[in-house]
Amino acid sequence: MDHDSGTAEGRPQLDYPCEWGYRVIAGQESHIRLAIRQAFGEHPVRVGELRRSSGGRWCSISVDTTVESDEQRHGFFARLKQSAGIRLVL
Repeated sequence: MDHDSGTAEGRPQLDYPCEWGYRVIAGQESHIRLAIRQAFGEHPVRVGELRRSSGGRWCSISVDTTVESDEQRHGFFARLKQSAGIRLVL
C-alpha cells in the first residue's frame, strides 16, 4: 500500500459506507429499469433521468446508492452487467 497517496494497487482507498454511482446503458429503457430492480432489490437507490443517444439507439440511466463494502459494490455491478439487454455498466 502506498501510504503517501492512500491507494492500494493504484486504486483509491474507500471508506465505507460511501456513496457510489453506476451508469447503466442498454438499447431499451425497460431493460435498464428491470436490471435496477433485479440488482438492488429493496436496497434504496436514487435513479437519475433517462438519457438517449443522439441517434436514439442507446439509452442510459444513472443509479446512486450507499454501499457498505467492496463486496456489495462489486456485487451490484456484477448483477447489473449480467442482466438481459444491458450493454454496458460504468
